[in-house]
Amino acid sequence: MATVKIIELDETNTCKICDNALAKYSCPKCNILYCSLECYQSSAHLECSESFYKDNIIEELNIDKDNNESKQKMLDILQRVHADNQILFSDNEDEFGECSGFTLDDDFLNFCSGQDDEQEIDSDDDADLLDIGDRLAGVNLDDAEQVWGKLTEDEKQEFVAFLKSEDVANLIPSWKPWWLYYNKMVEEVESADEFKKDCPEICKIKEFSELTSKVPDESVQYNLINVLAAYAFTTRYFNGEHYDFAYEAVSCLGTISLALKVGQVFTDFESAVMSVEQECINSDWIMSDNENIQTMREDIEKILKGPGKSDPKYYVLCALSDVKNLLKTSAEAPPKSGETSGAFSKQFPNEHFPSVKFMEPQQIKSCVKKMDFFLSYTKEYFNS
Repeated sequence: MATVKIIELDETNTCKICDNALAKYSCPKCNILYCSLECYQSSAHLECSESFYKDNIIEELNIDKDNNESKQKMLDILQRVHADNQILFSDNEDEFGECSGFTLDDDFLNFCSGQDDEQEIDSDDDADLLDIGDRLAGVNLDDAEQVWGKLTEDEKQEFVAFLKSEDVANLIPSWKPWWLYYNKMVEEVESADEFKKDCPEICKIKEFSELTSKVPDESVQYNLINVLAAYAFTTRYFNGEHYDFAYEAVSCLGTISLALKVGQVFTDFESAVMSVEQECINSDWIMSDNENIQTMREDIEKILKGPGKSDPKYYVLCALSDVKNLLKTSAEAPPKSGETSGAFSKQFPNEHFPSVKFMEPQQIKSCVKKMDFFLSYTKEYFNS
């Protein structure tokens, strides 16, 4: 007969906040033992719990002042937040009365663009009356304490709740892949190659005979399909910013493309694609669903189709060149053990991007050679 184990409360297992329950958790900031979210957010622990959120929130607010692209991305996100809040507040005004939220005006947009005014706000009462643009004027956005101190209590709570919600992902503009362009009609010569400015530059390609004297096996085309499927999934997974996170992106490629990772041989189109789908499912850190798997299949079809009938191999060569350059980029400065390479790695620690043997320099070098082989094969033999 099953028995119930009774745990007696003592100094080592009692919640240090309510002092009346079994402690199940430990605060990551101060290591105090607590039993529930209610205790964690209680007034007795408020200073620590509030401090815990500061770094995460301010990291979302950081803008690289020397990077115009970074500024523009932040402005786009802030404008979307503002537009969404206006709609939300308008819809709920009758039910909840007057709502308070973030406001974006020309002063704040000018500040983010580098046209800030030197202005200090000392009074908390005055801060509540001024919009966020005026309050942040002259503030160092890299200083968490300064930025946090300029937000009202309502804004702090709203922003924390927003970051925890799924809505934050909707503010990031979706990347439009370069392989979506297809021309059915004959264009004027001046505009025929306009689409190429958005495509990866094709690498210098060796003659196939320089690499081997053997005639390639039929399976090579399906191994190539496996790599292309992994590439299409990976670039969308990183929303087109795979070079910003080259180490993680190559880890993704090496995880889901067995043709790259272990040199697996595929004998037909379906098995080559299904392998990528299965490896996405098997992975403990890559999130996939039916929608992005279906999108991957559509992307492969478009890459194989090319920009038009006159140059059907162009997108395949672009994709393979991009994989080769990405591999070389990740090999140039791989993160050291225990370190992170950028904001993405800081936000998602090592357990989300486990170090894999594929990432070793010698194996990356081997994969670069495979890409040279696929490029030469595509140029001379591949019939998409």
